Amino acid sequence: MTKFIALFYTMLAMLLIAVASYSIQKSGETFSPPKYTIGVVLKAMDSEHWLSVRSGMTEAAQRNNMRLIVITAENETAFAEQNKIISDLLDNDIDALIVSPTNINHTKEFVDAARIKNIPVFSIDEEIDGIVYIGSNNYAVGSMAAAFMSKNLPDGSEVSVISGSANQTAHTQRTAGFVDYVEKNSSLQIGATMAAETQYRQAMTQAEKLLRSRPNTRGIFVTSAIMTLGVIEATENFPVMIVGVDTQNDALVAVKNGNIDALISQDGHESGRLAIEVVAAHLNNQPVNEKNFIRNELITADNAEQFLLQEDF
Repeated sequence: MTKFIALFYTMLAMLLIAVASYSIQKSGETFSPPKYTIGVVLKAMDSEHWLSVRSGMTEAAQRNNMRLIVITAENETAFAEQNKIISDLLDNDIDALIVSPTNINHTKEFVDAARIKNIPVFSIDEEIDGIVYIGSNNYAVGSMAAAFMSKNLPDGSEVSVISGSANQTAHTQRTAGFVDYVEKNSSLQIGATMAAETQYRQAMTQAEKLLRSRPNTRGIFVTSAIMTLGVIEATENFPVMIVGVDTQNDALVAVKNGNIDALISQDGHESGRLAIEVVAAHLNNQPVNEKNFIRNELITADNAEQFLLQEDF
């Protein structure tokens, strides 16, 4: 019975999204059927970032006369559930698939299945070999964080990384960019790199563990906003510089109040909008780039208010 209810609500959500995606013709105020149907499978829908991604997609889909079917797994670790959702979508009449994989090591099956069915696949936030990508230049994000710390910490300071899942390229590339910049372009010293799931509580626990084992830590780069909020709770009584990633309101407020020293922006709304525009171009036989990067900017207390006003989902 529970499974039936869950299926009912899933189908209801798909129906509502389909209805909402019909465009109105300005000339006669009549409804026109969508030109394309796009399946969208995101990592989750439990954070401001993913809500903002969906918002950007929805607005762009309306402009491009597309119907979106947006479905997510329970959380960012549920790769088996996500792959089952993707498989079900590929069995339906979709013109393209946009996916942000929860586990980059389990993408070959659905990529191969989509190719057999001649359904183009696009990846958002996570890079998949051979697939058109939309999102941040994550290696550059890590480099930007390291450059900020290098400029604002004394020579020789020890800095560390608390990263999200090692199964996601966004986090591994941000870590690599940070470590490479520190080692090649600064006088800072790398203390430790620690991975956790992309969750508040786990990040807080990792930060506590880090400070116990490396009390000389003076800077921590955290690869997502929700994790950064957990880290600042653990480091409240320590003189540690914190730099995170993402552009969500609670993290922006923390920057504005001085609890987070800096964020590297990642505008979910921009990612969602750009993803739909890239898909539309491809389906209309226009050339598209293999990698389509959004803007990433340094956010500090000086300009946090500006980004806070931009956030929209």
